[in-house]
Amino acid sequence: MSGVRNWALIRQGLINGTSYNAEVNAHFGDTSADSGRNAAKNLCLITSTDSMQIALQRQSFFYYQVLKIQNKPIIIGQPKADFDADVKYHPQIFVRLWQDSTAVPVGKFPKSAQFSFRLLDETSETITKDKLNTYARKMYAAFFETQFTFNKGKYISWYTVPEEGLHLRFYCIDEVECERVAKAVVSKLEKVWNEDAFKISKPRRSNLVSSTNTINILGRSKQRPQWRPNCTVRSTECWACIWASDEEIPLVSKVGGTYRPIIRNST
Repeated sequence: MSGVRNWALIRQGLINGTSYNAEVNAHFGDTSADSGRNAAKNLCLITSTDSMQIALQRQSFFYYQVLKIQNKPIIIGQPKADFDADVKYHPQIFVRLWQDSTAVPVGKFPKSAQFSFRLLDETSETITKDKLNTYARKMYAAFFETQFTFNKGKYISWYTVPEEGLHLRFYCIDEVECERVAKAVVSKLEKVWNEDAFKISKPRRSNLVSSTNTINILGRSKQRPQWRPNCTVRSTECWACIWASDEEIPLVSKVGGTYRPIIRNST
């Protein structure tokens, strides 16, 4: 009798209040004008006469056939849109590098790379056009007066110093290039190198694809996509992002085949 009594209490909890039946009603809403949705809702609602087995079947139908929770990712935390509205980010500067178009194999898209850093001594309110002009000149001198270049590949390196606004990550052809690129960027940003902030991942998987490594798609033979291919990338774009602003603010542009810092009128 104690088992029956326990199930009666559990069933009452699932039916009343803000528990299971409330979740079903909230999902379906008003179904008075839709007999199909009303029938589906009634299949999911637990009634006062349901046995434990029937109640489990109703719950399974609702979660796996109606909500299809098995196809949804598990997300833990706060939605980013809500987080962005509550948290003010420091301004961020990006540099993007692209593979030379002449080096791109026929039928392939050029590869790219990107890194960024934050201006921890600035906020959306303190940043000005004059300060953006200063950063435009600095970024031009550091990465564009002579195009910054590195050999991209399968090795990953990280250089992380949060108190300096640095969360750098690079994909390079080998460990030597990983360290060279990280040290070069840190130096160009006028920071002091910290060996403890640097690490490298050495994947064993090969990133080389032979001409015979193909896949059949819709009756046609295609070369398999290449995983982290080796290529040379060069700095081509630089911009700033400011919290609460929807636009990217260009800092360096290419005019007549030559890169130039973008200088804005302060008024």
